Amino acid sequence: MKKVLIIDDEIKLREALVELFSFIGYQIIEAQDGIDGLDKVSIHIPDLILCDVMMPKLDGYGFLKKHMASSNSFIPVLLLTAKTEESDELIGRNLGAKEYIKKPFSFQELKRIVEKYI
Repeated sequence: MKKVLIIDDEIKLREALVELFSFIGYQIIEAQDGIDGLDKVSIHIPDLILCDVMMPKLDGYGFLKKHMASSNSFIPVLLLTAKTEESDELIGRNLGAKEYIKKPFSFQELKRIVEKYI
């Protein structure tokens, strides 16, 4: 069973993603911010990480920067965000994000992108 780590401070969105991805057969690990996410990556070694950009404590960019400098940098990260500026996407991609997925998105779109990297 493939493992996906979902890092997002929005509880309702995180719970919806957990439910949907669990339903289609993924093992889901949850984290509420970038710091929690870094801990969960090292404990669970997921196959893929879905990470929000705007979060307290450590945002998605900060998480990505630390993740890419770690021994787990081989795990692909997909950023989820409400930030729609091209410059924001460039920051994420330059830090190593495989995809920059703008909210709102459909679950089918997200599922297709996840399956591309998993």
